[in-house]
Amino acid sequence: MMTEKELLNLINDMASDEHIYKEESFTNEDSPSWLAYRQAEELEDITMIPYLANLLEKTKDRETRMHIYFILGKIGTNTEERHVADILLKGLETETNKYVLEQILNALAEQRNVEEFSTIIIKFLDDDRSSIRHAAIEALNGCKNKIAEDALIQIISESSDEYDLIYASSVLSEIGSDRAIPHLINLLNHPKGDVKCTVIGTLIELGNSSLLPVFLKALQDRSVYVKGYAMLAINRHGNETAIPAVIERLKSMLKRKRKIVSDDLITGLEFLIRYKEHNKEIRDLYEWIKSRKSEVLFEEEMDWMNTHSYSENIHDKVSNQNKS
Repeated sequence: MMTEKELLNLINDMASDEHIYKEESFTNEDSPSWLAYRQAEELEDITMIPYLANLLEKTKDRETRMHIYFILGKIGTNTEERHVADILLKGLETETNKYVLEQILNALAEQRNVEEFSTIIIKFLDDDRSSIRHAAIEALNGCKNKIAEDALIQIISESSDEYDLIYASSVLSEIGSDRAIPHLINLLNHPKGDVKCTVIGTLIELGNSSLLPVFLKALQDRSVYVKGYAMLAINRHGNETAIPAVIERLKSMLKRKRKIVSDDLITGLEFLIRYKEHNKEIRDLYEWIKSRKSEVLFEEEMDWMNTHSYSENIHDKVSNQNKS
């Protein structure tokens, strides 16, 4: 148990701007502030809460208030003490500074089962300051109710800010329901690949095999990253009807040496291997990779093929090909 004096010292250390010289450069890692934040992240003593609340009433210093809200948030996260959320929500109604509000919202994002506070958080979704807006979206993480979901659906349906869309889509993966799915699918027409990737990730969590046509369409997207997310979705929710599209995608990937390492090939192979015994086209694909494309595989892909596909070691085959 930490004494009040020790808690004050911790808050002071969190405000320290001292840096450590390490490997010919200065870094914040292992500095007093860095260590204090790591200690604060582990706090579980709920008896500190009244003292911290009292400190908030007394101090006007912005940085100190931010540190107090950070500590309160971590105690609430580690103990699920509901009184913490009450203090944080009170702060939302009384604080005006951008950075303090952002800290409170970040702390609220880590709390759970705070559905009754969603209307207070939602007020900040229209804030002109993007950092506040995005922190408010994330703070709805613990508000698994219709009010919060409707607010997020409104964002993905109406906002033109790509980061609003990304944050809202991501939170819907935690608190969304079937009602959000049509609105998420509409976002797959967005020009930004990051938006589409986030949306597919959310559809993976909320959807099922009925969305397979959506994922197959995404597999044809121009962005390799969107294709990668689509492959993950097919691996989770696909069935035999996806086999031709996955084979086509894997063959396209293996046309030439790739510069960027990804899990896409292994993900596709993990999907196909389920049907390998009863599908000649899949067996032919594995044989084609084995006999003609082993030299374009990355190390992890070689290891996967050796483990799952056949007895001959691809590393030995590549070695023999290089010798010849």
